[in-house]
Amino acid sequence: MANQPNQKLKLLYLMEILMKKTDASHGLTMNEILGELAARGIDAERKSVSRDFDVLRDYGFGVLFDSSVKRWRMGERPFAPEELVMLVDAVQSAGFLTERMTLGLIAKLKRFASESQEARLDQRLDMGEYVKMDNSEVFWNIDTIQEAMHEGKKVEFRYFRFAIDGRRVLNRDGRLYRATPLRLVYAEGLYYLLTYNDRYDDMTPYRVDRMVDVGISAEPATRSKKVSSWKMADDVRLSFGVYGDSSQEPIVMVAKEHYVSNVIDKFGDDADLYLAEDGWAKVFAKAPLSPQFYGWLFQLGADAKLLGSKKAVDEYRTYLRDIAALYGI
Repeated sequence: MANQPNQKLKLLYLMEILMKKTDASHGLTMNEILGELAARGIDAERKSVSRDFDVLRDYGFGVLFDSSVKRWRMGERPFAPEELVMLVDAVQSAGFLTERMTLGLIAKLKRFASESQEARLDQRLDMGEYVKMDNSEVFWNIDTIQEAMHEGKKVEFRYFRFAIDGRRVLNRDGRLYRATPLRLVYAEGLYYLLTYNDRYDDMTPYRVDRMVDVGISAEPATRSKKVSSWKMADDVRLSFGVYGDSSQEPIVMVAKEHYVSNVIDKFGDDADLYLAEDGWAKVFAKAPLSPQFYGWLFQLGADAKLLGSKKAVDEYRTYLRDIAALYGI
């Protein structure tokens, strides 16, 4: 038995059997385990398998034996079933991933699930429900950007937009962008690179899935008081869209009680809410006066009203008039 070529793989096969065939609700008898090993070309005895389980336990794996039903199973796993569900859902909804990348990541996550858990994960897969990008360079872009930040160098890249016919069109006639990378940000299913632009002395966001030919520039990243003191929360309110105006203004608004959750989701702990009258809440907060903010406010319809500042109200009126004009109102 010791000369069998597969004997050296027995511990690995036992781990695989416990990981895939057992979980908190499903165990295997010793005879079933011996049968699984035999199907993999390994003849084993009960005592040797028990000793192997002791070795796995000593190494830190949670091999459990339920004496009430005489079954073995894997106890603690790298991910609990509910954690795997959340991770799979997050991967599916990530708009910056192509369908192929999404399926590849989900396949890797499923390695941590038992067969019964894997079947439940498969029931959640519905790629048609999500809009997916077609730029397969995203992972490479992120890796290159992180390497540039680690080396203290600028990044260079070309940036594209979509034409009416769906073709990619390179901005600036295909000339390279070059900027200091500050931070990669994940917002609303997409990755953005926030950069400092020397020419305009400003912070500029770029969608990573619209960057091509990404490389590390020979130029060192800009180091200045403005860059070193920059904080993301001070420069951009991601909950209102990365492309929004970076400056934040104090605003006052009222909203019906059933929209209070929406308000808190957008402003978080930064908002002060007070009970007004007749089921309305008064909100004091700061927001970027941008189309993204006004678009969010517009979704609340007649159940919300912007009261101040005067600048915010005037801009919102212009925003609404421009929309009304499109429909001849």
